[in-house]
Amino acid sequence: MEHLFSNVAMFVLGLIALSFLVFIHELGHFIVAKWNKVKVNTFSIGFGKKLLRFKKGETEYCISLIPFGGYVAMEGENPDSPESDDPRGFAKKSVGARAAIAFAGPFVNIVFAFFLLVGLYMWGVEEPESSRLIVGLVVPESAAAQAGIQPGDTIFEVDGKATAGWDDFREQIGVRIGANVSIKLTRGGDTISTMLIPQEMIIPAQDSSDENIHMGVGDAGIYPRHRIVVAETPFAGSVAEKVGVLKGDTITEINHQWLYDYQSVVKFISGSEGNPLTLTIHRGADTLYKEVSPVYNEEYKRYMIGIRMQYVMFRETHIVKRNLPDAVVKASATSWKLTTSVFRYFKRLFQGQVKVDAMSGPVTIVAVMGNVWMAGFQEFLMMLALISINLGVMNLLPLAITDGGILLFLLIEAIRGKPVSQEKQALIQKIAMSLFIALFVFITFLDIEKIGLFLK
Repeated sequence: MEHLFSNVAMFVLGLIALSFLVFIHELGHFIVAKWNKVKVNTFSIGFGKKLLRFKKGETEYCISLIPFGGYVAMEGENPDSPESDDPRGFAKKSVGARAAIAFAGPFVNIVFAFFLLVGLYMWGVEEPESSRLIVGLVVPESAAAQAGIQPGDTIFEVDGKATAGWDDFREQIGVRIGANVSIKLTRGGDTISTMLIPQEMIIPAQDSSDENIHMGVGDAGIYPRHRIVVAETPFAGSVAEKVGVLKGDTITEINHQWLYDYQSVVKFISGSEGNPLTLTIHRGADTLYKEVSPVYNEEYKRYMIGIRMQYVMFRETHIVKRNLPDAVVKASATSWKLTTSVFRYFKRLFQGQVKVDAMSGPVTIVAVMGNVWMAGFQEFLMMLALISINLGVMNLLPLAITDGGILLFLLIEAIRGKPVSQEKQALIQKIAMSLFIALFVFITFLDIEKIGLFLK
């Protein structure tokens, strides 16, 4: 029951977030349309059957059944409808006015994301303590293992560019399936160059009757260092209890050697043969050192100290707060990176270094946003900015059914001195809508395959 509630909450939160982005997008169209004295018949969040509605003035406001989108229906806008004689119709306005209305939705999404990022950078966000990547875990037979990368290596350069944290590294690898990626790292005092060829990320099936999930993006098979957490109160009378180890303590080192994974703890303790070990423990803001002498356990046939462990990725980050000018500069750089990422993705898709399985539709987007919101509000706000920018950019692409498509028709009209005929516009939009529906169904099937990743 708890898992069911958690899953429902995840989707509800995700829908709220996506609906908000759709709302501000459509609000941009609505405000600029009203400013240009265009008659707006309907302002809807969602498509399909209208669930909630009310009318104020000449405009009907509603929430519709299918929540993945929305629309502002303006008089004389639809080329498939009879031409309107209303002087306040969309088609009666100048090319500049219509272009401003079409551009307003994507513009609001991008500007909203920018100001959200400025606020976040002033508030303070987690950023890598070091641009270099200290390898914690190397998956056997992975691309990294085949390249000879080992736990403890420090990667400082990828394809001739200095590393900039794990998120940036994962993005670089994610769009390079099958490509040669040069890696430079340090091991001890040596500098080593190697070549890594990312493999497609595949999530193993949880049940023998299920199929593996192909994610469509590249994976190196390496992960950051982990931190070991004492999951429960140490066993009564155990070595750990006697020296004061507590539930929730984080063990980062044994004998001043970093712990890269769960197995390394067992290895240290089992291999001690009862000799004293020094545990480096983090408890809140304090760093403690506890000396333990493992005791041989007859049941498990190895040395133990009496704790149960769980591990999570070690977040090698610190909080960075910026003043307004620095926050604006950082937000500008991030906005540009997020804006251009869409085109980098499509470029790699055509090159075969990203697969179509990587495409995500509204179902996955809702699940991801809800999942991130439940994990942490600050992380959710960063995700909200990312989705908002992507929504804006995708709507500016010159496709017949997007705002970019409308802008393209208006550009043709401005060059020709007359609009494309309503019959041709209607035909183009029908073809585009058919292709869009087919793409939507295809992506939804991909979403359904991935949705198990987010269910608890």
